[in-house]
Amino acid sequence: MSHDAPHPRLSDGTVPSAPPPGPRSRQEEPGSSEGMWDQKSSVDALLRVLYVVCGVLVVLDLVIHRHAEHPWEGLFSFYPLYGFLGIVVLVALARVLRAAAMRPEDYYDAD
Repeated sequence: MSHDAPHPRLSDGTVPSAPPPGPRSRQEEPGSSEGMWDQKSSVDALLRVLYVVCGVLVVLDLVIHRHAEHPWEGLFSFYPLYGFLGIVVLVALARVLRAAAMRPEDYYDAD
């Protein structure tokens, strides 16, 4: 997915030297530093930790005996699949409710 937008042309027909600022660009003040989560290495480290935790939980699902009351609860990876399905249903329901609750842009403007 490319975020390259066509550059606007100046009045003399040339393209400006710097690209237009994107939606996530922000002007840094002199002397300000990036936050911890603005650094790619920090985000990559967090993702690696989360992947390891997920892997350990999958292995533990094979080893740990759960006292399941419903037959489906005994299936391998039932809870992750159940959670994923629940989130998908929640997002679909939110889209429907958003369409139902959406108001026109000028809804609160004075007549």
